[in-house]
Amino acid sequence: MKMVRGFISFTVSLVFLLSAFSPAAAAKRVPAASDKNPVVFVHGFTGSSSSFDNMKQWLISQGWPSNYLYAIQYSNTTGSSIDNAYELQMFVKNVLRQTKASKVDIVAHSMGGLSTRYYVKHLEGAQKVDDVVTLGSPHHGTNSSYFGLWTEGAREMVPGSAFLNDLNSVDETPNGSDTSAVIQYTSIYSSADTIINPYTSSIIDGAANVEISGVSHSGLLSDGSVRPLILTGLENGGANTN
Repeated sequence: MKMVRGFISFTVSLVFLLSAFSPAAAAKRVPAASDKNPVVFVHGFTGSSSSFDNMKQWLISQGWPSNYLYAIQYSNTTGSSIDNAYELQMFVKNVLRQTKASKVDIVAHSMGGLSTRYYVKHLEGAQKVDDVVTLGSPHHGTNSSYFGLWTEGAREMVPGSAFLNDLNSVDETPNGSDTSAVIQYTSIYSSADTIINPYTSSIIDGAANVEISGVSHSGLLSDGSVRPLILTGLENGGANTN
């Protein structure tokens, strides 16, 4: 009898363990959707998605799920910001499909801020983006671009280019399609940035423009003084006064 009871006890325990690790049970244990938006990182001229590896780890420490952090790698890192914007559009669609979220936040470095703003202004970004944070982006061009005129990306960043005139026409901070929650913009830039010349080119009319000092162009990606500013921008601390 003791052997029978022992066998029954073992069987019950085994059934419990199997049910606990079944696909159905696992599905019930999936965490609820994050209260944060997925973040899409956009690199700049000759940049790489790996530029944001450290920032991803930092955002995880700030409460972002690791599967809510995505960095795009453009197929042509010196190409047109218009072409890049179309790649960004497809990338965001995939992120939203994977995360089941309705909108993303975007953190863009340098030229990545231009393709981001084009995506918001002319493509689907108006429906898909909540917060935009740019780091040292030449929103009004940079004289450094004259050193790379054989590339389309650099030609578009020449101050007064047709691309920039179009991008900055009418409204530099488009509100998007959701009138109840307009897109919030933050532009963080450094007076020590010698790549964006003049550095004040990073100012966007209508955004929360945050000037810092002592940080290089590439340093904007990793400097500890910049990170709290990024965090504020991602938590609806930007502006849209247009």
